Amino acid sequence: MARGGVFCLEGQWHRDLNERGSVLPTLELLERLGKIRFIHRDAATPDELHFFLDRWLLKQYADYRVGFFAMHGEPSRLCLTDWHSVDLDDVADRMAGRCEGKRLYFGSCSVLRASDATLKDFLAVTGAALVCGYTRKVDWVESAAFETVLLDVLANGHRHNAAELRMDSAHWAPLASYLGFRVIYANGRAWRPSGRARVPAQPAAR
Repeated sequence: MARGGVFCLEGQWHRDLNERGSVLPTLELLERLGKIRFIHRDAATPDELHFFLDRWLLKQYADYRVGFFAMHGEPSRLCLTDWHSVDLDDVADRMAGRCEGKRLYFGSCSVLRASDATLKDFLAVTGAALVCGYTRKVDWVESAAFETVLLDVLANGHRHNAAELRMDSAHWAPLASYLGFRVIYANGRAWRPSGRARVPAQPAAR
């Protein structure tokens, strides 16, 4: 069976050019384990974000059905750098009607703390199957551990609710709950994990 494809756009996390933090090692690990194929690009400005979104949504990349937005975030907003950010509405308008069957993951602090109405509108405009991410600030290492499972399930699960089923397991639900993970589906249904969080607080934020 062909490995699922993940298209990742990563913001520029650090002011210091010597810093090397990136989601790339997580993607490379999953690729080496035979779980996924991936394309990874950096985006520091809205123009760069728009350029790579347009490229990803070309027919030739149709089998990269998972969109992974790895960047800082705020409710309803993606922060590419300390100086550049984009609203979810702007991202939706750029991808309007071109995301049929896509599963969109915002690996960013608090983006999914947007209202249900905002996220449902985002799905209606883009045509994506689901959007998922975090409602709170998340720790880099904890979210990276979570992503090793989540990206595999999003890329390879045949059912749209595959991530929900996996992340509501006894093993992963406490971490999913602690991270404030949630999923909104195109049919309007919303899901949060049922497990009780048991992880220490005060993370270093994405």
